[in-house]
Amino acid sequence: MSEARHMAEALEVLFTSSAHGWFSPFVTATESLTAAQAATVPAERFNSVWAVVNHVRYWQEATLRQLQQLPADESGDDGSGWPPAGEAGDEAGWRRDRTRAIEANGALARYVAGLTDDELNSAIGEGDEWNTRRHVVYSMIAHNSYHTCEITTIRHMQGWLFDAL
Repeated sequence: MSEARHMAEALEVLFTSSAHGWFSPFVTATESLTAAQAATVPAERFNSVWAVVNHVRYWQEATLRQLQQLPADESGDDGSGWPPAGEAGDEAGWRRDRTRAIEANGALARYVAGLTDDELNSAIGEGDEWNTRRHVVYSMIAHNSYHTCEITTIRHMQGWLFDAL
C-alpha cells in the first residue's frame, strides 16, 4: 500500500470505522445525540458537540482546498474556523451538519489516497517546517483525533455515555 493510501486509510478509519480498536471514532462519538444535546454547552469555556462538529468539518474542507492549492472558501464563516452551531430544536440541521462532516472526511481521504510520493513531499506553504502535503495530512489526523476526544469528554460531562471501544 502506498504511503498516501495508508494516510487516507488513517483519516477514514479513525473517523468512521465501527471496527473495534483502541480509539472510538468521530461517528461513534457523535451518534445517538439529539439536536438539543448536540447544542448544549456543558460548562463555561467549553464548546457544544455541534460546534465541534462544525469546526471539524470546516477544517477538513479547508484542508482539502489547501492540498489542492485552491483559494480558501470564505462563504459562511467569519474566518475563525468555528462556524456557528445550530439551534437545539433543529433535528434536521444537526443530522445535516454531522453528515456534512463525515462527507468532508471522505472527500479528504479520497483526495489523499490519490497523491503520489512526490505530491506528498511537495511544499504547499511558506516556511521550512510542516509545509508539505504530508505534514498537512498528519496534522489533520491529529486534529480530528483531538476533537473526537473533546466530543467524548463533553458527552461524559453530560452523562451521555456511549459504548466505547
